[in-house]
This record gives sequence, structure tokens and C-alpha cells, in this order.
Amino acid sequence: MSDQIVPVARPHLPGLVWGAMDAVIATGRGRGSCHFAKKQSSDVVCQARGVKSLFPSARTIINLGAETNRVICLDDRGKAKAFATNDKCAAGSGLFLDSMADLMGISVSEMGDLALKAESAEGVSSRCAVFAESEVISHIHRGVARECILAGLHLAVTDRIMDLTQKLTLRPELVVTGGVARNRAVIKDIESQLGWPAYLPPNPQTVGALGAALLAQD
Repeated sequence: MSDQIVPVARPHLPGLVWGAMDAVIATGRGRGSCHFAKKQSSDVVCQARGVKSLFPSARTIINLGAETNRVICLDDRGKAKAFATNDKCAAGSGLFLDSMADLMGISVSEMGDLALKAESAEGVSSRCAVFAESEVISHIHRGVARECILAGLHLAVTDRIMDLTQKLTLRPELVVTGGVARNRAVIKDIESQLGWPAYLPPNPQTVGALGAALLAQD
């Protein structure tokens, strides 16, 4: 297959007429392929704009996506002023959790609840997704309870997120966005390590899209 990005055709949106829209802003990894967009905006900017509309007093965002985790610092106007990201490795991301769920024969939606039932956490020390998978297989073969393995996996994920927070000066309030924000065990571990409550949007996986829409409106 070609590595070239194929331009995205205008999607069919029932009830909407393209000519009636004043602006379209594209964001996310594929934003460069949306030739119909009036402008492009980075994930960081759109996350900040979306969070500002939902939590005006937020000063820190932890964005937990499928491939990338980000920690974003906001200024007193709610605009992004600094961020750190884990672009080099998918360990600790949504895809990592998804692959671990497949490995253990459970759905990704139940991982967090199962982890919270664990009496202890079985360590997963590797910083690499491939080696972490080997550790999990080893734990399974030794008969370790899956809840304990999952608790260890979630702690490993949170440790990778905390690595990013060390690069920045954080301030409360904290908002967590992205699909992984639906995982209660990850949220619990983040709150425990930072010592702050985490505020969750009603639809954490669409905050970036909300921010892009608000930028288009502006």
C-alpha cells in the first residue's frame, strides 16, 4: 500500500448542506488530508478550546488518545501555553490498552472495572509495549488473577502519563479528555498520583472536535 495520504472526500452529513456552512476546521492526525476544510488546527489548540468551553477554570489537560497521550498546560485565558507528548511510543495509549484487552480475552470497556476489583497489582515494569505484552503473557501462564494483572497494567499506563507531567509545571483544575478517560481505573490512578480530582467531560473523546467547531464558529 502507498504511504501517501489520500484526500478525504466531503462526508455525507444528513440534514446539513455544505453551502450553508460558513467554515470547516480540520484537526487530528488526518487534518492535512481534509482538502474541504477552510483551516487546520492542531490537536493541542482544539483540546484547549474545547476544555475552555466546558471547564473555564481548567489549567491542566491530560489528553489520552488512541495513539498519543498529551499533557497540556493552559494560561489564565484558557489557551495552551506548553505541552508534552509521547509521540515516539504507543505504550500507555488507548491502542496499548486495546491490545492488552485482546490478549486477555476481555473487552476494553470492562478493563477498568475489573482492575478496580484487584486485591493487589502485578507489576508490569517494561517501558516498551512489545515487552509489556511478554510480561503479561508470563503472568497469565503463572496463573496470576486477571484483575491483578489489569491493575498492574493500569499502574504502568499511569506511570507513563506521569512521566509527561514531570516535564511541565501543572496547576489545578485538571480535566482528562480522550477515549481512555472513560476508564475508571486510569482516572483513579491519575488522581492518586497527582493528588487532585480529575474532571471529566460528558463525551471526553469528542472534546477536540468540539474545540475545532468552536474555532470555526469564532
